[in-house]
Amino acid sequence: MKEYKNYIFDLYGTLVDIHTNEEKDFLWKNMAEIYSMMGASYTTGELKKQYKKLAREELEVTYVWMCREFGSRKLEKEEIEILIDNVFTQLFREKNVEAAKEQIWQTGVVFRCLSTQYIKLFEGVPEMISRLRKAGKKIYLLSNAQRMFTEPEMKMLDIYDSFDGILYSSDAGVKKPSLYFYDALFQKYGLKKEESVMIGNEYQADIKGASNYGIDSMYVFTSQSGAQPGSLPENCRILKEIGEAFIG
Repeated sequence: MKEYKNYIFDLYGTLVDIHTNEEKDFLWKNMAEIYSMMGASYTTGELKKQYKKLAREELEVTYVWMCREFGSRKLEKEEIEILIDNVFTQLFREKNVEAAKEQIWQTGVVFRCLSTQYIKLFEGVPEMISRLRKAGKKIYLLSNAQRMFTEPEMKMLDIYDSFDGILYSSDAGVKKPSLYFYDALFQKYGLKKEESVMIGNEYQADIKGASNYGIDSMYVFTSQSGAQPGSLPENCRILKEIGEAFIG
């Protein structure tokens, strides 16, 4: 079995078992009350409608910005990731309220908490991370995620300090399976393709994305994986459970 220096993990559905629901009335009722208490008066329906509208607008703005950043290189809108902080900020500004950065962050954390039905590590994750660290391996996270949601969750689950490097799609402006997102991680931390492997539960984002970028991968099927692919790349190894990513 081939050994690697760098183990790059997906987060949600791979290391973390989570279910969120942003459609439930409870979420929007409470968020409307929170915004109103801070001077930005919204009804439940108004806030939900405006949130989705602003998210769509943010996608368009980010797409134009990222196309300029990459110049002549082709970029699809499906590769784009917005910064959700901007949406929460604009929700205040729509009501002529200028909220401080810390206030925006706390609002996002509350939103995430209210929309989360459960969150936990998959069985075997802490032990596998411990084995990797004891073996001197480097551990990285490449996640389609919003920093303001994910960073507090990782700290709560006590895995935030386990990584040698982290890259969230919200910070990069692009998301998996974009090759630009993979390349951003490799450039930021000086990784070599032949020394690295991607571990994930989602075929398009993690496995096909890794294959297109030219690195090996490990595929673990979980409750959040969707339909199992008919075939996998030759340089992809199937895991029965996440703990098999590194036995040591």
